[in-house]
Amino acid sequence: MILAASDELKARYLPPVARGEAMFAYGLSEREAGSDTASMKCRAKADGDDWVLNGAKAWITNAGVSQFYTVLAVTDPDGKRGSNVSAFVVEKSDAGFTFGDLERKMGIKGSPTRELIFEGCRIPGDRMVASRARG
Repeated sequence: MILAASDELKARYLPPVARGEAMFAYGLSEREAGSDTASMKCRAKADGDDWVLNGAKAWITNAGVSQFYTVLAVTDPDGKRGSNVSAFVVEKSDAGFTFGDLERKMGIKGSPTRELIFEGCRIPGDRMVASRARG
């Protein structure tokens, strides 16, 4: 977020985090891909000025308690593998965005871990953190 987001995104999302009023969680890993971006199945498809996310992210720390999520999704399935991924800010309240059940963990029980689920989750285009060209 800090390195790649526009000044507008930073001005919108970073102040509540700095004030301790909100948290971000990071959605990269998937059950079938781990953290290998080249194998991700979560997709973001352009629809006018918006993007529509479909898929899931697994093992996300603070999922369900964070207000904001940086989520990586494939935006160009036919593009160069590994550089066809973009990052988006997803808000907890976005329609089509839900959470899986709490993961049962052996340790680190102080933070919840859940799956992020996207079913036709529409994200405004200005919430893209990094352009497709930057991956």
